Amino acid sequence: MSELYARPAPRVVVVDELRHVDLEPGPGMGPWVRAGATTAALAAASAAFTAVSHGGLWYVFAAPIFMAIRGYLQAKEQSPFGLRAAIRIEPWGFVMHPEGMQEEVLPWPRISGIRHRTVRMSEERSVEMFFVEVDGETYRAVCPASAPLAVLPVALPGYVAAAQRPVALDLDGAVAVEGTKATFAELFGWARRILESPDGATQLGMPTAGYRGAAARASGPETAAVLRSALVGHRRPVDEGPLAAMLAALLGTRELLSEVLTLCMSPSPFVAAVGKAAALRLGAAPMQPGAVEEVLPFLPEDEVRAIERFADGADGG
Repeated sequence: MSELYARPAPRVVVVDELRHVDLEPGPGMGPWVRAGATTAALAAASAAFTAVSHGGLWYVFAAPIFMAIRGYLQAKEQSPFGLRAAIRIEPWGFVMHPEGMQEEVLPWPRISGIRHRTVRMSEERSVEMFFVEVDGETYRAVCPASAPLAVLPVALPGYVAAAQRPVALDLDGAVAVEGTKATFAELFGWARRILESPDGATQLGMPTAGYRGAAARASGPETAAVLRSALVGHRRPVDEGPLAAMLAALLGTRELLSEVLTLCMSPSPFVAAVGKAAALRLGAAPMQPGAVEEVLPFLPEDEVRAIERFADGADGG
Protein backbone atom coordinates (compact mmCIF):
# COMPACT_ATOMS: atom_id res chain seq x y z
CA MET A 1 0.00 0.00 0.00
CA SER A 2 1.24 3.50 -0.79
CA GLU A 3 1.75 6.18 1.85
CA LEU A 4 -1.42 7.86 0.56
CA TYR A 5 -3.48 5.06 2.11
CA ALA A 6 -1.38 4.62 5.25
CA ARG A 7 -2.21 7.49 7.61
CA PRO A 8 -5.41 9.37 6.75
CA ALA A 9 -6.35 12.40 8.85
CA PRO A 10 -8.96 11.47 11.49
CA ARG A 11 -12.62 11.85 10.55
CA VAL A 12 -14.59 14.46 12.52
CA VAL A 13 -17.72 13.05 14.15
CA VAL A 14 -20.28 14.57 16.51
CA VAL A 15 -20.53 13.04 19.97
CA ASP A 16 -23.64 10.94 20.39
CA GLU A 17 -24.77 13.05 23.37
CA LEU A 18 -25.53 15.89 20.93
CA ARG A 19 -28.26 13.90 19.19
CA HIS A 20 -31.69 15.51 19.76
CA VAL A 21 -30.85 17.84 22.70
CA ASP A 22 -33.46 20.49 23.53
CA LEU A 23 -32.52 23.90 24.95
CA GLU A 24 -35.13 26.20 26.45
CA PRO A 25 -35.34 29.93 25.67
CA GLY A 26 -33.03 32.01 27.83
CA PRO A 27 -34.36 34.02 30.80
CA GLY A 28 -36.79 36.82 30.00
CA MET A 29 -37.04 40.36 31.34
CA GLY A 30 -37.67 39.24 34.93
CA PRO A 31 -34.16 40.01 36.25
CA TRP A 32 -34.21 43.45 34.64
CA VAL A 33 -37.64 44.26 36.09
CA ARG A 34 -36.61 43.13 39.57
CA ALA A 35 -33.36 45.11 39.39
CA GLY A 36 -35.23 48.25 38.30
CA ALA A 37 -37.91 47.91 41.00
CA THR A 38 -35.29 47.34 43.70
CA THR A 39 -33.30 50.38 42.60
CA ALA A 40 -36.40 52.59 42.53
CA ALA A 41 -37.46 51.45 46.01
CA LEU A 42 -33.99 52.08 47.47
CA ALA A 43 -33.78 55.51 45.84
CA ALA A 44 -37.21 56.50 47.19
CA ALA A 45 -36.34 55.34 50.71
CA SER A 46 -33.02 57.18 50.68
CA ALA A 47 -34.61 60.37 49.36
CA ALA A 48 -37.27 60.26 52.05
CA PHE A 49 -34.68 59.65 54.78
CA THR A 50 -32.54 62.53 53.53
CA ALA A 51 -35.55 64.86 53.39
CA VAL A 52 -36.50 63.98 56.97
CA SER A 53 -32.93 64.72 58.10
CA HIS A 54 -33.05 68.08 56.22
CA GLY A 55 -30.16 67.07 54.02
CA GLY A 56 -27.82 66.31 56.83
CA LEU A 57 -27.36 62.70 55.68
CA TRP A 58 -27.08 63.42 51.94
CA TYR A 59 -24.36 60.81 51.58
CA VAL A 60 -26.90 58.03 51.98
CA PHE A 61 -27.72 58.63 48.33
CA ALA A 62 -24.59 56.55 47.61
CA ALA A 63 -26.40 53.45 48.85
CA PRO A 64 -28.98 53.24 46.02
CA ILE A 65 -26.28 54.03 43.47
CA PHE A 66 -24.17 51.09 44.57
CA MET A 67 -27.24 48.87 44.87
CA ALA A 68 -28.34 49.89 41.38
CA ILE A 69 -24.95 48.95 39.93
CA ARG A 70 -25.04 45.62 41.74
CA GLY A 71 -28.57 44.91 40.53
CA TYR A 72 -27.66 45.86 36.96
CA LEU A 73 -24.67 43.52 36.90
CA GLN A 74 -26.75 40.64 38.25
CA ALA A 75 -29.48 41.30 35.70
CA LYS A 76 -26.93 41.45 32.89
CA GLU A 77 -25.52 38.09 33.98
CA GLN A 78 -28.91 36.39 34.26
CA SER A 79 -30.73 38.01 31.34
CA PRO A 80 -28.13 39.23 28.84
CA PHE A 81 -28.90 40.92 25.58
CA GLY A 82 -29.97 38.73 22.67
CA LEU A 83 -33.12 37.10 21.35
CA ARG A 84 -34.63 34.26 23.34
CA ALA A 85 -34.90 31.03 21.36
CA ALA A 86 -35.79 27.40 21.84
CA ILE A 87 -33.07 25.31 20.18
CA ARG A 88 -32.88 21.64 19.28
CA ILE A 89 -29.31 20.44 18.77
CA GLU A 90 -28.80 17.79 16.08
CA PRO A 91 -25.55 16.25 14.80
CA TRP A 92 -25.91 18.47 11.70
CA GLY A 93 -26.68 21.82 13.32
CA PHE A 94 -29.51 23.60 15.14
CA VAL A 95 -33.25 23.75 14.63
CA MET A 96 -34.06 27.10 16.21
CA HIS A 97 -37.39 28.67 17.11
CA PRO A 98 -36.86 32.28 18.24
CA GLU A 99 -39.65 33.85 20.28
CA GLY A 100 -42.30 35.33 18.00
CA MET A 101 -40.53 34.11 14.84
CA GLN A 102 -40.72 31.10 12.52
CA GLU A 103 -38.60 28.02 13.03
CA GLU A 104 -35.25 28.12 11.23
CA VAL A 105 -32.89 25.30 10.31
CA LEU A 106 -29.22 26.16 10.86
CA PRO A 107 -26.62 23.73 9.46
CA TRP A 108 -23.23 24.17 11.11
CA PRO A 109 -21.86 26.43 8.31
CA ARG A 110 -24.68 28.95 8.97
CA ILE A 111 -23.56 29.49 12.57
CA SER A 112 -20.97 32.22 13.06
CA GLY A 113 -20.13 31.40 16.67
CA ILE A 114 -21.26 29.77 19.90
CA ARG A 115 -20.49 31.06 23.40
CA HIS A 116 -21.23 29.24 26.62
CA ARG A 117 -21.16 30.02 30.31
CA THR A 118 -22.64 28.79 33.56
CA VAL A 119 -25.02 31.34 35.09
CA ARG A 120 -26.09 31.33 38.73
CA MET A 121 -29.82 32.04 38.83
CA SER A 122 -30.26 31.63 42.60
CA GLU A 123 -28.55 30.08 45.61
CA GLU A 124 -29.82 26.64 44.59
CA ARG A 125 -29.97 26.82 40.79
CA SER A 126 -27.45 27.29 38.00
CA VAL A 127 -27.97 26.84 34.26
CA GLU A 128 -25.83 26.45 31.16
CA MET A 129 -26.47 29.42 28.89
CA PHE A 130 -25.62 29.34 25.18
CA PHE A 131 -25.29 32.33 22.88
CA VAL A 132 -25.61 31.47 19.18
CA GLU A 133 -24.50 34.04 16.60
CA VAL A 134 -26.23 33.88 13.21
CA ASP A 135 -26.12 36.57 10.50
CA GLY A 136 -25.05 39.23 13.00
CA GLU A 137 -27.81 38.36 15.48
CA THR A 138 -27.35 36.71 18.88
CA TYR A 139 -29.80 34.14 20.23
CA ARG A 140 -29.76 32.71 23.73
CA ALA A 141 -30.99 29.49 25.26
CA VAL A 142 -30.42 27.54 28.46
CA CYS A 143 -30.38 23.97 29.71
CA PRO A 144 -29.31 22.05 32.83
CA ALA A 145 -25.58 21.49 33.25
CA SER A 146 -24.19 19.07 30.66
CA ALA A 147 -20.50 18.40 30.08
CA PRO A 148 -20.84 17.34 26.39
CA LEU A 149 -22.66 20.57 25.51
CA ALA A 150 -19.78 22.62 26.85
CA VAL A 151 -17.53 21.37 24.02
CA LEU A 152 -19.70 22.99 21.33
CA PRO A 153 -17.86 26.35 21.15
CA VAL A 154 -14.54 24.53 20.67
CA ALA A 155 -15.91 21.87 18.33
CA LEU A 156 -17.83 24.27 16.04
CA PRO A 157 -14.96 25.12 13.62
CA GLY A 158 -14.30 21.41 13.04
CA TYR A 159 -18.00 20.74 12.45
CA VAL A 160 -18.20 23.60 9.96
CA ALA A 161 -15.13 22.39 8.07
CA ALA A 162 -16.44 18.80 7.95
CA ALA A 163 -19.85 19.91 6.68
CA GLN A 164 -18.25 22.01 3.94
CA ARG A 165 -15.62 19.48 2.86
CA PRO A 166 -16.08 18.62 -0.84
CA VAL A 167 -17.44 15.13 -1.52
CA ALA A 168 -15.26 13.02 -3.79
CA LEU A 169 -16.92 11.47 -6.84
CA ASP A 170 -14.02 9.26 -7.88
CA LEU A 171 -11.37 7.19 -6.14
CA ASP A 172 -8.56 9.56 -7.12
CA GLY A 173 -10.21 12.59 -5.55
CA ALA A 174 -9.86 14.42 -8.88
CA VAL A 175 -13.60 15.06 -9.20
CA ALA A 176 -15.58 16.47 -6.29
CA VAL A 177 -18.64 18.55 -5.48
CA GLU A 178 -19.09 21.09 -2.69
CA GLY A 179 -20.22 19.26 0.45
CA THR A 180 -23.39 21.32 0.92
CA LYS A 181 -24.39 20.75 -2.73
CA ALA A 182 -23.73 17.02 -3.05
CA THR A 183 -26.64 14.91 -4.34
CA PHE A 184 -27.37 11.22 -4.09
CA ALA A 185 -28.08 10.77 -7.82
CA GLU A 186 -24.71 12.23 -8.82
CA LEU A 187 -22.78 10.17 -6.28
CA PHE A 188 -24.59 6.97 -7.25
CA GLY A 189 -23.92 7.60 -10.94
CA TRP A 190 -20.20 7.90 -10.30
CA ALA A 191 -20.17 4.81 -8.06
CA ARG A 192 -21.84 2.76 -10.78
CA ARG A 193 -19.31 3.96 -13.38
CA ILE A 194 -16.47 2.87 -11.11
CA LEU A 195 -17.93 -0.61 -10.72
CA GLU A 196 -18.59 -0.96 -14.45
CA SER A 197 -15.24 0.32 -15.71
CA PRO A 198 -11.98 -1.64 -16.00
CA ASP A 199 -10.04 1.27 -14.43
CA GLY A 200 -12.40 1.35 -11.47
CA ALA A 201 -12.11 -2.37 -10.98
CA THR A 202 -8.34 -2.11 -11.03
CA GLN A 203 -8.36 0.68 -8.43
CA LEU A 204 -10.56 -1.47 -6.19
CA GLY A 205 -8.42 -4.59 -6.67
CA MET A 206 -11.33 -6.38 -8.38
CA PRO A 207 -11.27 -8.76 -11.34
CA THR A 208 -12.74 -7.58 -14.65
CA ALA A 209 -15.10 -9.68 -16.68
CA GLY A 210 -17.67 -9.56 -19.46
CA TYR A 211 -17.42 -8.92 -23.18
CA ARG A 212 -17.92 -5.18 -22.56
CA GLY A 213 -15.10 -5.08 -20.04
CA ALA A 214 -17.45 -4.45 -17.12
CA ALA A 215 -16.16 -5.15 -13.64
CA ALA A 216 -17.57 -8.18 -11.92
CA ARG A 217 -19.25 -7.04 -8.71
CA ALA A 218 -17.16 -9.19 -6.45
CA SER A 219 -14.62 -7.81 -4.02
CA GLY A 220 -11.01 -8.68 -4.55
CA PRO A 221 -8.49 -9.10 -1.72
CA GLU A 222 -7.46 -5.42 -1.81
CA THR A 223 -10.96 -3.94 -2.10
CA ALA A 224 -11.75 -3.79 1.61
CA ALA A 225 -8.39 -2.17 2.39
CA VAL A 226 -8.87 0.51 -0.28
CA LEU A 227 -12.38 1.37 0.90
CA ARG A 228 -11.48 1.20 4.61
CA SER A 229 -8.78 3.84 4.25
CA ALA A 230 -11.32 6.20 2.67
CA LEU A 231 -13.93 5.53 5.36
CA VAL A 232 -11.87 6.03 8.52
CA GLY A 233 -10.35 9.39 7.62
CA HIS A 234 -9.29 11.82 4.92
CA ARG A 235 -6.42 11.02 2.59
CA ARG A 236 -7.04 14.17 0.54
CA PRO A 237 -8.76 17.56 0.96
CA VAL A 238 -11.97 15.91 -0.26
CA ASP A 239 -14.19 13.44 1.60
CA GLU A 240 -14.13 10.01 -0.04
CA GLY A 241 -16.22 8.47 2.74
CA PRO A 242 -19.67 8.64 1.07
CA LEU A 243 -18.37 7.13 -2.18
CA ALA A 244 -16.53 4.38 -0.29
CA ALA A 245 -19.62 3.62 1.82
CA MET A 246 -21.81 3.40 -1.27
CA LEU A 247 -19.32 1.10 -3.01
CA ALA A 248 -19.10 -1.09 0.09
CA ALA A 249 -22.90 -1.37 0.16
CA LEU A 250 -23.14 -2.19 -3.55
CA LEU A 251 -20.42 -4.82 -3.23
CA GLY A 252 -21.84 -6.26 -0.01
CA THR A 253 -18.53 -5.79 1.82
CA ARG A 254 -19.92 -6.50 5.28
CA GLU A 255 -16.51 -6.50 6.97
CA LEU A 256 -16.56 -2.71 6.54
CA LEU A 257 -19.78 -2.21 8.49
CA SER A 258 -17.99 -0.81 11.55
CA GLU A 259 -16.17 1.80 9.45
CA VAL A 260 -19.32 2.71 7.52
CA LEU A 261 -21.11 3.37 10.82
CA THR A 262 -18.59 6.10 11.69
CA LEU A 263 -20.07 8.21 8.89
CA CYS A 264 -23.51 8.27 10.56
CA MET A 265 -22.49 10.99 13.04
CA SER A 266 -20.71 13.16 10.49
CA PRO A 267 -21.47 16.90 10.85
CA SER A 268 -22.46 16.78 7.17
CA PRO A 269 -26.10 15.68 6.75
CA PHE A 270 -25.34 14.26 3.30
CA VAL A 271 -22.38 12.19 4.48
CA ALA A 272 -24.38 10.98 7.48
CA ALA A 273 -27.41 10.03 5.37
CA VAL A 274 -25.33 8.04 2.88
CA GLY A 275 -23.51 6.36 5.77
CA LYS A 276 -26.82 5.40 7.39
CA ALA A 277 -28.18 3.99 4.12
CA ALA A 278 -25.01 2.03 3.39
CA ALA A 279 -24.93 0.60 6.92
CA LEU A 280 -28.58 -0.48 6.72
CA ARG A 281 -27.99 -2.05 3.31
CA LEU A 282 -25.04 -3.96 4.75
CA GLY A 283 -27.31 -5.44 7.41
CA ALA A 284 -26.81 -3.17 10.42
CA ALA A 285 -29.47 -3.29 13.12
CA PRO A 286 -31.72 -0.22 12.58
CA MET A 287 -30.79 1.26 15.96
CA GLN A 288 -27.08 1.34 15.07
CA PRO A 289 -27.10 3.95 12.29
CA GLY A 290 -30.54 5.34 13.07
CA ALA A 291 -33.11 6.17 10.42
CA VAL A 292 -32.07 8.08 7.30
CA GLU A 293 -35.07 10.33 7.94
CA GLU A 294 -33.26 11.78 10.97
CA VAL A 295 -31.40 14.15 8.64
CA LEU A 296 -34.64 15.94 7.82
CA PRO A 297 -34.91 18.94 7.71
CA PHE A 298 -31.19 19.41 6.94
CA LEU A 299 -31.55 17.79 3.49
CA PRO A 300 -34.31 18.24 0.88
CA GLU A 301 -37.03 15.61 1.25
CA ASP A 302 -36.54 14.19 -2.26
CA GLU A 303 -32.87 13.57 -1.43
CA VAL A 304 -33.79 11.81 1.80
CA ARG A 305 -36.36 9.59 0.04
CA ALA A 306 -33.86 8.62 -2.67
CA ILE A 307 -31.28 7.68 -0.04
CA GLU A 308 -33.93 5.69 1.85
CA ARG A 309 -34.70 3.71 -1.30
CA PHE A 310 -31.02 2.90 -1.65
CA ALA A 311 -30.99 1.71 1.96
CA ASP A 312 -33.88 -0.62 1.10
CA GLY A 313 -31.90 -2.18 -1.76
CA ALA A 314 -32.92 -0.12 -4.78
CA ASP A 315 -30.21 0.87 -7.28
CA GLY A 316 -30.47 4.36 -8.62
CA GLY A 317 -32.92 5.99 -6.16
